Amino acid sequence: MSLLPESTHLGKLEIIEVYEYYDVPCLFACRNASEQIFLAAWASQIKEMGRWLYVPMSISRFKLVRSGSIDIRDAFLTAEDGFVYEVIIPCDDSFDRVIAVSCQELNDEWLPMAGELLDFGNEPLPALFQKQEVS
Repeated sequence: MSLLPESTHLGKLEIIEVYEYYDVPCLFACRNASEQIFLAAWASQIKEMGRWLYVPMSISRFKLVRSGSIDIRDAFLTAEDGFVYEVIIPCDDSFDRVIAVSCQELNDEWLPMAGELLDFGNEPLPALFQKQEVS
């Protein structure tokens, strides 16, 4: 099983930061080739598949989440576009699935705990800014 979904409309993803790790990254930021940023959180795991939540966000919102101005749970519940992607990654060779879910329809058990914050202050995100400086 892969950690990132493959061959989906999210595009080719790369992890840019890991915030929580338990055998594999459980909370991380990633982006695709068109620079769309996603905050991803592990939601559930059963024998057949892993379920993740991916919330797309602008760079300005991502900076607010990284600085602790927006808690992680609220980043999902108040997504800028009003939806979050439910990403299902099967443990077998079947295709990964991505489903757009309205923020109001999110399963509460899949979300991070309320009050959980990142605290990077104004620390730059090297992986994101280095790529922009090369251009």
